[in-house]
Amino acid sequence: MKLHLIISSLALAAATGAASAQEACSTYEIQRGDSLRELTIAVYSTEDFRIIFEANRDVIGNNPNVIRVGDVLTLPCLEDIGRAAAVPQTEAEAMAAEMAAELVKAAEDRAAKAIAEAESRVAEAKAEAVIAAKAAAKDEIEAARAEGAALIRNAGTGERPEIRDRQLILITGGNYSPFTDEALPHRGLYTNLVETAMLRAAPEQSYKIQFVNDWSSHLDLLMPTLAFDATFPWSRPDCDDADALSENDRSRCETYNFSNPFYEVVDTFFAREGSGYEETLTYADFAGATICRPEGWSLSHMDAVGLYEPAITMLRPVSPDECFHALMDGTADIAAIEAHLAVEAIGRLGYEHRIVENPNLAAIKSLNIMTHKDNPDGEAILETLNQGLAIMQQSGEWRDIVSTALRYQMENG
Repeated sequence: MKLHLIISSLALAAATGAASAQEACSTYEIQRGDSLRELTIAVYSTEDFRIIFEANRDVIGNNPNVIRVGDVLTLPCLEDIGRAAAVPQTEAEAMAAEMAAELVKAAEDRAAKAIAEAESRVAEAKAEAVIAAKAAAKDEIEAARAEGAALIRNAGTGERPEIRDRQLILITGGNYSPFTDEALPHRGLYTNLVETAMLRAAPEQSYKIQFVNDWSSHLDLLMPTLAFDATFPWSRPDCDDADALSENDRSRCETYNFSNPFYEVVDTFFAREGSGYEETLTYADFAGATICRPEGWSLSHMDAVGLYEPAITMLRPVSPDECFHALMDGTADIAAIEAHLAVEAIGRLGYEHRIVENPNLAAIKSLNIMTHKDNPDGEAILETLNQGLAIMQQSGEWRDIVSTALRYQMENG
């Protein structure tokens, strides 16, 4: 009797790389470590594994959570699932589509290069070099988009391609448990919310989510190139009261559009046990202290209560971990960190009972998706995500996703 190895179709694929080479309108033999989810992403750029599941019920059976090594699956053609690109009606349209596709591919290659440069960026990089790189990248991407638009316009369509006719690229970062991290189920609670919202509102939309763990590079380097369509999760400052905002938050309001809130977090303060800062009842008692908050994180809730320089001294390292190390070595007096992330980091770093939360001073903040105001598709993308969020909230799916993710965090630490 032939033995079959049973594997979970919801697990992340192992490092076989087999599924990544597959195309629609073909067959594929299940390998060790494969999953329906990863196979669907590789072939159709969506997590909706039902595309493959429904076409292979006779092979898989009634449980999409179980697939067997050695089984051969049929990968439906794009036109069979309503995702085929429109067929050009004229030779000019065909040439324009082909050339525009080449331009998009070149832009994606440049985007990948920008990611690599951002990930490898060293602390001593000069600001002038970063500004020059941003300007050059933006000019190049804009030129490619303008040329592609001109080609299509000259071919007689007269319209810019709809966003559903191209792949959207969203960026987020890791080490933000339970919200975003590639090691978490569904790559994190917030990532799951975003992908589900896209699936509910626009199941035909092709997209991919890129992780770039240098969070500050999202706003400073990557999004301004317009090679990326959206970034998440970020807090929205009180843009209606711009005069009360810090320069960075005011710039965020001027440069980006925001989705409806997908989730709310508690931003609070942590200090060393016995320092006195963990027990204070008023923000005024923080005067003269050095407060650590990671680079790129909004300061709006601190600005609103007078916690800005020179009343306090700001320390802005790259990561939250560095803030907790700064507390322990005395470089900082207070760390202003989101509560979920802080609890995870303090436990992981071994600082339990040595770094504690001030339970008296906190602020509730929403987490949103942002698009650059120069992106002509930005508002349409946010409208789609807002529609998906509304569907999830009405059906109860939003609550189910959140409760499952938080339960996983509680059980796994």
